Amino acid sequence: MGSGGKRNGMTVNDFLRRLIHETEELLKDISFVNDKGEPKRIKGYAQELPLLMAQVGWGDEGPAKTEEERFPYFLAQIDEIQYSEDRDGARARVWILLAVYDGLQDMSGWENINNALQRLIERFRRNPVLEDYYSCERSMKAAYPEKGDWPHFFAGIEMTWNLPE
Repeated sequence: MGSGGKRNGMTVNDFLRRLIHETEELLKDISFVNDKGEPKRIKGYAQELPLLMAQVGWGDEGPAKTEEERFPYFLAQIDEIQYSEDRDGARARVWILLAVYDGLQDMSGWENINNALQRLIERFRRNPVLEDYYSCERSMKAAYPEKGDWPHFFAGIEMTWNLPE
Protein backbone atom coordinates (compact mmCIF):
# COMPACT_ATOMS: atom_id res chain seq x y z
CA MET A 1 0.00 0.00 0.00
CA GLY A 2 1.36 3.46 -0.86
CA SER A 3 2.22 6.08 1.74
CA GLY A 4 -1.20 7.72 1.29
CA GLY A 5 -3.19 4.73 2.56
CA LYS A 6 -4.20 4.00 6.14
CA ARG A 7 -2.21 1.46 8.11
CA ASN A 8 -2.84 -0.32 11.35
CA GLY A 9 0.80 -0.61 12.42
CA MET A 10 3.75 1.74 12.30
CA THR A 11 6.82 0.72 10.35
CA VAL A 12 10.40 1.93 10.28
CA ASN A 13 9.66 3.49 6.89
CA ASP A 14 6.69 5.37 8.36
CA PHE A 15 8.92 6.67 11.13
CA LEU A 16 11.55 7.92 8.68
CA ARG A 17 8.94 9.65 6.50
CA ARG A 18 7.46 11.42 9.52
CA LEU A 19 10.87 12.44 10.88
CA ILE A 20 11.86 13.84 7.49
CA HIS A 21 8.61 15.79 7.20
CA GLU A 22 8.98 17.21 10.73
CA THR A 23 12.60 18.18 10.08
CA GLU A 24 11.77 19.88 6.78
CA GLU A 25 9.01 21.87 8.52
CA LEU A 26 11.28 22.88 11.42
CA LEU A 27 14.00 24.13 9.06
CA LYS A 28 11.89 25.65 6.27
CA ASP A 29 12.55 29.29 7.19
CA ILE A 30 16.33 29.06 7.58
CA SER A 31 18.09 30.90 4.73
CA PHE A 32 19.71 27.98 2.92
CA VAL A 33 21.05 28.32 -0.63
CA ASN A 34 21.82 25.90 -3.43
CA ASP A 35 25.17 25.51 -5.19
CA LYS A 36 24.37 28.57 -7.34
CA GLY A 37 23.73 30.78 -4.30
CA GLU A 38 19.95 30.84 -4.88
CA PRO A 39 17.52 30.48 -1.94
CA LYS A 40 16.33 26.91 -1.50
CA ARG A 41 14.46 24.94 1.17
CA ILE A 42 16.28 22.00 2.67
CA LYS A 43 15.10 18.56 1.52
CA GLY A 44 15.35 15.31 3.45
CA TYR A 45 16.09 11.79 2.29
CA ALA A 46 15.81 8.46 4.08
CA GLN A 47 19.08 6.58 4.63
CA GLU A 48 21.07 7.85 1.63
CA LEU A 49 21.12 10.39 -1.15
CA PRO A 50 19.26 9.12 -4.24
CA LEU A 51 21.95 10.04 -6.78
CA LEU A 52 21.70 6.90 -8.89
CA MET A 53 17.93 7.22 -9.23
CA ALA A 54 18.29 10.68 -10.74
CA GLN A 55 21.17 9.60 -12.97
CA VAL A 56 19.21 6.78 -14.58
CA GLY A 57 15.95 8.76 -14.71
CA TRP A 58 14.00 6.98 -11.97
CA GLY A 59 11.69 8.76 -9.61
CA ASP A 60 10.57 12.38 -9.58
CA GLU A 61 13.75 13.92 -8.25
CA GLY A 62 14.20 16.25 -11.21
CA PRO A 63 17.38 16.96 -13.13
CA ALA A 64 19.95 16.80 -10.28
CA LYS A 65 22.78 14.54 -11.37
CA THR A 66 25.36 15.18 -8.67
CA GLU A 67 25.48 15.61 -4.92
CA GLU A 68 26.45 19.25 -5.49
CA GLU A 69 23.07 19.93 -7.10
CA ARG A 70 21.25 18.47 -4.07
CA PHE A 71 22.43 21.10 -1.56
CA PRO A 72 20.96 21.86 0.93
CA TYR A 73 19.80 18.46 2.11
CA PHE A 74 19.75 16.15 5.10
CA LEU A 75 19.67 12.43 5.61
CA ALA A 76 17.57 10.69 8.26
CA GLN A 77 19.62 7.55 8.80
CA ILE A 78 18.90 4.64 11.08
CA ASP A 79 22.22 3.32 12.34
CA GLU A 80 20.85 0.36 14.29
CA ILE A 81 17.65 -0.95 15.87
CA GLN A 82 17.68 -2.92 19.11
CA TYR A 83 14.89 -5.29 20.08
CA SER A 84 14.93 -6.81 23.54
CA GLU A 85 12.78 -9.21 25.53
CA ASP A 86 12.36 -6.85 28.48
CA ARG A 87 10.54 -4.11 26.56
CA ASP A 88 7.83 -3.63 23.97
CA GLY A 89 8.87 -2.01 20.73
CA ALA A 90 12.43 -1.16 19.83
CA ARG A 91 15.13 1.46 20.29
CA ALA A 92 16.64 2.95 17.15
CA ARG A 93 19.84 4.95 16.92
CA VAL A 94 19.15 7.63 14.34
CA TRP A 95 21.34 10.28 12.75
CA ILE A 96 20.08 13.45 11.13
CA LEU A 97 22.99 14.44 8.89
CA LEU A 98 22.88 17.99 7.51
CA ALA A 99 24.65 19.12 4.32
CA VAL A 100 24.62 22.85 3.59
CA TYR A 101 26.23 24.90 0.84
CA ASP A 102 27.33 28.50 1.30
CA GLY A 103 29.95 30.05 -0.96
CA LEU A 104 30.20 33.34 0.94
CA GLN A 105 33.62 34.07 2.34
CA ASP A 106 32.22 34.93 5.77
CA MET A 107 31.66 31.19 6.38
CA SER A 108 28.00 31.85 7.28
CA GLY A 109 27.21 28.24 6.37
CA TRP A 110 28.31 27.35 9.92
CA GLU A 111 25.72 29.74 11.32
CA ASN A 112 22.97 28.10 9.25
CA ILE A 113 24.01 24.59 10.16
CA ASN A 114 24.32 25.48 13.86
CA ASN A 115 20.89 27.16 13.78
CA ALA A 116 19.43 24.03 12.22
CA LEU A 117 21.07 21.76 14.82
CA GLN A 118 19.88 23.95 17.67
CA ARG A 119 16.33 24.07 16.35
CA LEU A 120 16.16 20.27 16.04
CA ILE A 121 17.70 19.65 19.45
CA GLU A 122 15.41 22.15 21.18
CA ARG A 123 12.31 20.75 19.47
CA PHE A 124 12.94 17.12 20.42
CA ARG A 125 14.24 17.87 23.93
CA ARG A 126 11.25 20.09 24.68
CA ASN A 127 8.69 17.79 23.05
CA PRO A 128 10.15 14.33 22.40
CA VAL A 129 6.98 12.90 20.84
CA LEU A 130 6.53 12.58 17.09
CA GLU A 131 3.09 11.77 15.68
CA ASP A 132 1.92 10.22 19.00
CA TYR A 133 3.75 6.98 18.16
CA TYR A 134 7.45 7.68 18.45
CA SER A 135 9.42 9.21 21.31
CA CYS A 136 12.94 10.55 21.35
CA GLU A 137 15.21 10.24 24.37
CA ARG A 138 16.42 13.58 25.70
CA SER A 139 20.09 12.63 25.51
CA MET A 140 21.50 13.62 22.09
CA LYS A 141 24.87 14.24 20.53
CA ALA A 142 25.78 16.84 17.91
CA ALA A 143 28.77 15.92 15.75
CA TYR A 144 30.94 17.87 13.32
CA PRO A 145 33.61 16.78 10.83
CA GLU A 146 37.23 16.98 11.94
CA LYS A 147 38.00 19.58 9.29
CA GLY A 148 35.92 21.91 7.17
CA ASP A 149 35.23 21.57 3.45
CA TRP A 150 34.19 25.10 2.44
CA PRO A 151 31.83 25.88 0.70
CA HIS A 152 30.22 22.67 1.98
CA PHE A 153 29.20 22.42 5.62
CA PHE A 154 28.27 19.17 7.36
CA ALA A 155 27.06 18.28 10.85
CA GLY A 156 24.73 15.80 12.47
CA ILE A 157 22.70 14.84 15.50
CA GLU A 158 22.68 11.37 17.01
CA MET A 159 19.36 10.55 18.65
CA THR A 160 17.75 7.49 20.20
CA TRP A 161 14.13 6.88 19.28
CA ASN A 162 11.64 4.49 20.87
CA LEU A 163 9.61 2.79 18.16
CA PRO A 164 6.31 1.01 18.85
CA GLU A 165 5.93 -2.69 18.22
